[in-house]
Amino acid sequence: MRETAYTDPFWEALVDGKVLIHRCEECTSRFFPPGPVCPYCQSLAVEWQESTGKGTLFSFTRQHVTAPEFDDGLIVGVIELDDEPRLLTPIDEPYQDLRIGNRFRIESFEYVSGFDRGRLEDYPFFVANRIDG
Repeated sequence: MRETAYTDPFWEALVDGKVLIHRCEECTSRFFPPGPVCPYCQSLAVEWQESTGKGTLFSFTRQHVTAPEFDDGLIVGVIELDDEPRLLTPIDEPYQDLRIGNRFRIESFEYVSGFDRGRLEDYPFFVANRIDG
């Protein structure tokens, strides 16, 4: 019998193109990455909530040298979601076209790299795609 990991609902939602975040029932804060304890008030009363996946580019960088199985020039950034939390994510946009404040949507995509993802091998990953001109 396979043990269910705490983050499984997040990965399973990506299969359907949905992004889930955590919301604290006590202080109403939303946070990511998901965890069983609210990082703001330490409540154990947390629940999954569907996010729009839309947000604003808060920061970004380009990695010129990466680990094996990752593309050199990998662009990653922090997207501040409209429904509160910030999410670190790969960005599918040319580096020179990025500006703080650009609008993005977090979307699932099929992970095709040879990197071993273990039990998550059959699940999609996520990427930020620009939604403004």
